[in-house]
Amino acid sequence: MGVSIVEVARRAKVSRMTVTRVMRNDPVREETRKRVLESMRELSYVPSLAARAMRSHDTLRSSRATCFALVFGVDTQKADEFFCEVTRGVEKQAAEFGLCALQVHWLEDVKDSWLRMQAVLSIGGLCGVILAGQFRAGEIRSIQKVNPNIVIVDSPVPPGVKVPGVESDNIGGCRLAFKHLLQCKVKNPVVLAGPKEHYFSKAIAGALCDYRRQFESVRIFNTDYSMESARKRINRLVEEKVGFDAVFGNDTLCVGAMRALAEHGMQIPLQVKVVGFDDIPACQYLSPSLTSVHIDKQSLGGEAVKMLVALVRDGKMSGSVKLPIKAVLKKRETT
Repeated sequence: MGVSIVEVARRAKVSRMTVTRVMRNDPVREETRKRVLESMRELSYVPSLAARAMRSHDTLRSSRATCFALVFGVDTQKADEFFCEVTRGVEKQAAEFGLCALQVHWLEDVKDSWLRMQAVLSIGGLCGVILAGQFRAGEIRSIQKVNPNIVIVDSPVPPGVKVPGVESDNIGGCRLAFKHLLQCKVKNPVVLAGPKEHYFSKAIAGALCDYRRQFESVRIFNTDYSMESARKRINRLVEEKVGFDAVFGNDTLCVGAMRALAEHGMQIPLQVKVVGFDDIPACQYLSPSLTSVHIDKQSLGGEAVKMLVALVRDGKMSGSVKLPIKAVLKKRETT
């Protein structure tokens, strides 16, 4: 037989209502909260979902749904630093709502991915799904047929798909980067744009329309999002004696580019300036430290959870919603 809330209250020397307030995350003295949580842990107390649902007027709680799936797209698997911060934001906001995120990666083989998603979507108490990264419209619709509560984070919502999404201002951030390079008297930048069909690559192209004529030449290269691909590309340009005085790409690509420049004895920023995008934690610890466009990655994750809760509670944001997260340029030693 399970432990009752009365036993928890007795052990913590508080009222039953105080235990309930702690579980709801309502205001409680910190010392009292710690004592109640410690009593729960010692007694291995697990609240009855059925009882909580009967007592609650909250649609989220009354649905007995306390978990959601956090699904990472194929494109996120070479951007660990970025999406680790997004996940922290998801977990922090989920904890405030008393929810738990179940993390799963979408594989390149669609059939294998759908088998994994079937297992996740069949879990009882799953209130919805947050999709992190780039997903095709057909993939989203397949998930939507099983669970309609879907939120997309970081990627634009595909045309024809009606789900809410939260994304960073990628185009605005790229404009900041190009404007800064012009202020630094850069004339011939190299742009490492990532895969051609990826949303960040398209954001770079969109931003470059405003600034391209102000440079003497701009060379754009599509790579995957690995440090090694950037290292090889810059090595090739140097060996072929292609003239350039700056590199722009996401932080991961810039790290690979900086390695290649160092291998050829090229000085940063004296000979080549480097500007990244995302402002992952490592940027300020590189030598030289990397100038980068800062995105509040934890806010991305937190806002996605808020959107999901709104969907579950009252069906709001059922259409396509874009909530841009403002980009800020962090100037450091590479420029």
